[in-house]
Amino acid sequence: MFHTVTLRDGRTLEYADLGDPTGNPVLFFHGTPSTAGQAAVVADGARAHGIRLVAASRPGYGASTNSPPGLTPAAADALELADRLGVDRTVVMGVSGGGPYALALAALAPERVSEVLVLAGPGAHVEVTPEILDEDDHRALTLLADGDPAAALETMTPSAEGFLSGLRGLSPADFRTALESFRPPGPTWFDDHPQLRSLFEADFQRAITTVDGFVRDNLSWLGPWDFDLAAVTVPVHLVHGEQDAMVPRAHGDWLHARLPESRQRLVPGDHGRATFGSAIETFAAMGSS
Repeated sequence: MFHTVTLRDGRTLEYADLGDPTGNPVLFFHGTPSTAGQAAVVADGARAHGIRLVAASRPGYGASTNSPPGLTPAAADALELADRLGVDRTVVMGVSGGGPYALALAALAPERVSEVLVLAGPGAHVEVTPEILDEDDHRALTLLADGDPAAALETMTPSAEGFLSGLRGLSPADFRTALESFRPPGPTWFDDHPQLRSLFEADFQRAITTVDGFVRDNLSWLGPWDFDLAAVTVPVHLVHGEQDAMVPRAHGDWLHARLPESRQRLVPGDHGRATFGSAIETFAAMGSS
């Protein structure tokens, strides 16, 4: 499933090219923590509707070389990958933690993006839900703002390691049980899609072999973003779940208020429904248009 390219600056970027290889391209930004392999969850839906699904593992995930935090630099990596694969103008999709990166790409290269789909993507937590940030988060964000990304990463790493270390080295069944303790209670979209859930969990396990990507993601979008949402001039479709306790509607409201051309839609269900369920529905709509 995975391939690699060497970027112009010498770093390695891992990617997956799934779905219909001759179909209309969608550039897919995975959630947090995950890798390009998360695209496998929706790859059959893409293939069934003539969609080529291109996903890059962000720095620090999978085989992708780690790099300092930032939304725009990771978006630039994905754009370079698109160049290598001959993908010119494309739909850009970001699920959950990938949403900010999808928007960053649209701000960076609007001429390359026909539309952006942000599926249960967060806004800047420091503005939308500052109450979830702890003392280390604030200290790390201050260090990053002061131009010391290495110290910011060092500050945030111990808590991330403490969170993820207990999920490593488990059997698939034990991993599922452990992961259940972190998710909000109630029914999930994955309850009705057990095979897709297994794909999601396998990629999650692969993504947390180190904390690098996870910490980089958090530093990139918890605080102020490195681009102006007003620069996203292409159409943006925002989707959030009515029962999503992981990325609630307030994040969509924050984004909608700051994007020049956005539409907002609430769907019934949880985070999985708003992300992967909406992605598959989007492919079906694209295939019938």
